[in-house]
Amino acid sequence: MARINVAYIGLVVLLATTVMTASQRYQDCVQKKNIAQAQEECVRYLGIPCARLAVYNDYIYPNDTETQCMVRCMGVNLGWWNDEHGVQEPAIRNFFHPDPEDTQYDRRTYHCLKSQRLDNPASHLDVCDRAYESFRCYYEQYGNIVVTPQFVPLSSLQLSDVVLQCANMLQFPGYSSKKCDDSVKPSERDLGCLARCLLLRTGLYSDQHGPNLDRLYVQCNNYANETRFRETTSTCYRQLKAECPDECILARRFLKECFDEGATVDRASLALSAVADGLAEQVLGCVDEDGVEQVL
Repeated sequence: MARINVAYIGLVVLLATTVMTASQRYQDCVQKKNIAQAQEECVRYLGIPCARLAVYNDYIYPNDTETQCMVRCMGVNLGWWNDEHGVQEPAIRNFFHPDPEDTQYDRRTYHCLKSQRLDNPASHLDVCDRAYESFRCYYEQYGNIVVTPQFVPLSSLQLSDVVLQCANMLQFPGYSSKKCDDSVKPSERDLGCLARCLLLRTGLYSDQHGPNLDRLYVQCNNYANETRFRETTSTCYRQLKAECPDECILARRFLKECFDEGATVDRASLALSAVADGLAEQVLGCVDEDGVEQVL
């Protein structure tokens, strides 16, 4: 019996340590991964022999169907691949580090994608082949693989889920875990606090430092000019910060007023738009007792 108690205590300590480690590593809903982690998961998901993982971990990618689909899975896992739109450039760039003395890496990568028509969603290649060849363009032309974990953009479904989690935690007017009441209209501050919770929980923003421009650029995805995005977004935020002492109102105005180049064209960013435009009621109106529906 004593041995059973010791084993039980040991198991409890192990579980507690695991939970504490996980909570420290993954705060709120922010997710970071590296290529090696995504490869290991995809090898397991796709049933690829474990021996192949050792090859992939040496960053060797044979041109075969099995590897092509592993690369596609890895791209979906890390948020840099979409079957409909192809490679998501802001996301994939995070996983490669160009040589500081190389001034042509961007041009070479662009021409690699263009020459194989990989920038065309209607490419003749199947999705695994397209993802693999797109990855090769970055691997061979853009720079070296970054081994440290990088921010993974949230999908539209994940963003919707965060909005619903925030609504529940904040006791958002008209929302409960079992039903939604669209006859109850939230105030401007209610919407602002929901927007603030969304930004905080996704790691895109903090009250102390304001917007996390690195993550926002990856999440919004379709800003062509990163320098302009950073300049206009940070300038807009500073102006609003001087005008808005209330953190909730500041967060809502930031979402409504600081994105002027159509960042919400990307489906994964539409949840930000929904909150910014005061459409949180519509998002919440699509929840049932079984969970969250994809409404974006």
